[in-house]
Amino acid sequence: MNIKVFEKHLKIDNNMYDTPTLDALHYYLQHFMLTVPFENIDVQNGVPISVDINHLFDKVVNQNRGGFCYELNTLFKYYLIQQGYTAESVSATIHTPDGGRSRPGSHMSTLVTIDDEQYIADVGFGDLPLKALRITTIENTEPVIDISGQFRAILMEKNNVHLQKLIDDQWQTLYEAELVPRSIDEFEDNIDYNQSNPESIFVQRLLVTQPQSFGRATMSFNHLTLTKQGHKERHNVTSNNYRQLLNDYFDLDVTIKKLESDL
Repeated sequence: MNIKVFEKHLKIDNNMYDTPTLDALHYYLQHFMLTVPFENIDVQNGVPISVDINHLFDKVVNQNRGGFCYELNTLFKYYLIQQGYTAESVSATIHTPDGGRSRPGSHMSTLVTIDDEQYIADVGFGDLPLKALRITTIENTEPVIDISGQFRAILMEKNNVHLQKLIDDQWQTLYEAELVPRSIDEFEDNIDYNQSNPESIFVQRLLVTQPQSFGRATMSFNHLTLTKQGHKERHNVTSNNYRQLLNDYFDLDVTIKKLESDL
């Protein structure tokens, strides 16, 4: 992986920071998320997912694509390590709005340690702020506020942290992560499940999402949703307009077989 080419793609000024500080982490995370969308188009198109670093570099930089959690957080973690950070992959379980739980390890997040403080630096979830979240107790919480809302990372018990968002004046857990370093090989079964099992949400649905200057844009097979200060605008997605919407909001130039087949 060519770090200089990667930084150029993300519009990172490599002269801005020369040590692995929190400010630098925020800067790198923001540039990654504003450049690289979360998207599962390869899953929808039946293209096998690879977490090989050189493959991910080619996909994100040369093909100007995004990916889902295993891809994006693997690539971002690799970059952080090159910048001198202590960064580890951790297993997470997603909480669904109806009170359900995904299978353990269905999400992979990134844990970064700076000066004995731990942070969640997750670029592969789809609804998190453009800053890393310091892990705190509920008594000493440090919410991060950005255009998408308020977020926090709360240590509930040893090695268990809840990533939460303030929704309708209540803190709701988006996912819980186990703060135990994992190798990418330990996610192999979940990677296979999420790209091939009919029960996987990524197999069932198209999801493309990315932060925007106005908030967030999210696209499914049927709708493009623009979230602006909590207000949602919905636009129909069709076989005739989806390529233009992908280009306008996610800077993507790629076909989606299911939508092409509807023409």
